[in-house]
Amino acid sequence: MPSIPTALALFASRECRSIARALANTRDRHGGIHSARKGLRRLKSLLNLGTDVFGADLGEIEARIGKLATGLSPLRDAHVALVLAQRLAGPRPTPAWVSAMTRLEHRRDGRLVEALHKDPRFLKRRHAVRDLGDLVERLPWRLVKRGVIEATLDEQQQRVVKAGKRVRKEATPTNLHRWRRRARRLRMQLQYGKRVLHASNKTAHHRAKHDKASTHAMSKLSDNLGAKQDLRALRAHLRALREPELTAPLITQIADELKKFRKL
Repeated sequence: MPSIPTALALFASRECRSIARALANTRDRHGGIHSARKGLRRLKSLLNLGTDVFGADLGEIEARIGKLATGLSPLRDAHVALVLAQRLAGPRPTPAWVSAMTRLEHRRDGRLVEALHKDPRFLKRRHAVRDLGDLVERLPWRLVKRGVIEATLDEQQQRVVKAGKRVRKEATPTNLHRWRRRARRLRMQLQYGKRVLHASNKTAHHRAKHDKASTHAMSKLSDNLGAKQDLRALRAHLRALREPELTAPLITQIADELKKFRKL
């Protein structure tokens, strides 16, 4: 069985390869972009388990992850807006939804065409992921012991609680986004912590029950916050069409959906 540090390093390298494969997905470009974005988030969450021991080495890697994620964000957001619109429109969409979805689809596909024109086959991005993988492999993984991981999880739990308190005082989009980001990161880190213990044949001991409950809670919280954020993003996309007569009833429907998340 691999040690905990070795298992972590293997998972990180595997994540890099998965991101590269997603970017090479020509059958479903939009699905591949979405998978690559999620892979980058998982990789960053995993790497942050070793923040205290990686030190300055982690700075450049996080900057590269951020650059890749930022470049993919407009493509992912345009796709999610269309998928969400299709879900809200239902199996028998109104003429207003049909018109809006057509425009959202043109916008999404136009962004993809432009991105592929600048970076054919996403080769530059895939090379960047390969270089990123080389840097990840050279990190001092041997220093990421079990105690380091557990201390990081405890610290991240506190950060989630702090972000939640800030939202309850002032539920601004910025505070909500921070809360979601921290909850999502903790969920991913808890999941990786469990996988690493399993891969290295270690028992969870006293943390097992607590971590299982925390993972469930963070999954529910991040999913709900994500749904709320996606609804707001779709509303912004519709307003950007600048056709209030067309989009007014659609925005009203979105407002009704947002009421379900009023307590967040």
